[in-house]
Amino acid sequence: MTDLFRAAPHVRLHRGKTIVIKAGGGSIARSAGLRQLARQVSVVQALGSRVVVVHGGGPQTDALQRMLGDEPRMIDGRRVTTPVAMRALRMATAGELNGELVAALTAEGVPAVGVSGASAGLLLAARRPPVQTSEGLVDFGDVGDLRSVDTSALTALLDRGFVPVVCPPAADGQGGFLNVNADLAAASIAVALTAAKLVLVTGAPGILGNPEDPHSLASALSLAELDSMEEAGALRAGMRVKAAAIRAALYGGVERVHVVSGSDPEALVRELYTNHGAGTLVTREPQSAPPIEGKASEAPAPVAAPAPVAAPVPRASSKRMTASKTKGR
Repeated sequence: MTDLFRAAPHVRLHRGKTIVIKAGGGSIARSAGLRQLARQVSVVQALGSRVVVVHGGGPQTDALQRMLGDEPRMIDGRRVTTPVAMRALRMATAGELNGELVAALTAEGVPAVGVSGASAGLLLAARRPPVQTSEGLVDFGDVGDLRSVDTSALTALLDRGFVPVVCPPAADGQGGFLNVNADLAAASIAVALTAAKLVLVTGAPGILGNPEDPHSLASALSLAELDSMEEAGALRAGMRVKAAAIRAALYGGVERVHVVSGSDPEALVRELYTNHGAGTLVTREPQSAPPIEGKASEAPAPVAAPAPVAAPVPRASSKRMTASKTKGR
C-alpha cells in the first residue's frame, strides 16, 4: 500500500492530461513486448490520463521488404523508401502491427481503436526533396515531411473514452502515401493535441551519455544539455531522430518528454508514477518542471552539475536523483 500513497501525487498530476506514447517497432516486435506495453498503457489510462499511442514498425518493415526482394537502406536513421519499401511499410504497420497492438490493448481492458495516419486528414505530408546527409545528397524516395496535423478524429475518440492507436504512413493529399518518421509524427500529434507529455518507448533504457555503455543513462536533461550530447557524438542514428522529435515537441509547447526502455516491463509506469523514474526526462530548461502536487512547499534540493557527456553517468548521482524530492516526473 505504501507504493500507492507515494504514487498518489503523480496520479493527480496526470489525471485528465493528454499523454502521447510512441512505441518503436523493435519494442513491440514480439508478443511479450506487445503485452508488456499494453499492460502499462492500461494502467496509465485507468488512472485517468487521455492516452494516444503512436507506433512505428521498422524491424517488421525490414523483414517484409526483404521478403519482397528489396534490401532496406537506412541513412542517418531514416529509411530510403522505394515503392517496394512503401508496400512493405503499409503491410507491416496498418496491415498487421496496428491490429496486433489494438488486440493486445483490448485484452488488457483498454478501449483501443486503430487509426491510420492517412485517416481523416490526420497526417498530411509533402514529398521530401533530395537532402544532404552523411552520405551526400540523397533522394529518400516516398518519404514526406509533415505539413499539417488534424487531430479532430483523435479528439472525438478521446472525448468518448477511447485510446487511439496511430500508425504510419501519412497521406500525400493526392490519394497516395508518404513515409513519415513515427517519432516526429508522435511529436507533431502531441503538439497539436496540446499534450502534457510525450513518451518515447525505445530499445535503449533512455538517453545514454555513452552509447556503448547502458549504465551511462542520463536521468534528466535540458535541451541545451541534449544539444551538447549530440555535438559530442553521443547520439547516433535513431537517437538523433528522437532528439529532433524531442526538440519539436518541447518547442511546440509539450511540457515534458520522456525516453524509456521498451524491454523493461515496468519502465513506463515507473517513469510516470515515481520520483526516481526509469528513463530520461527532457525539459526545455533545467529544473523547469513544476513540483508535483503535495510537494510545492518543500525547499528545492540542490541539483548536481551535469556529468561530462562522454563519460558514463552513474545512476546514483544523476540529476533526477538529487532533484526528485521536489520535481514530479
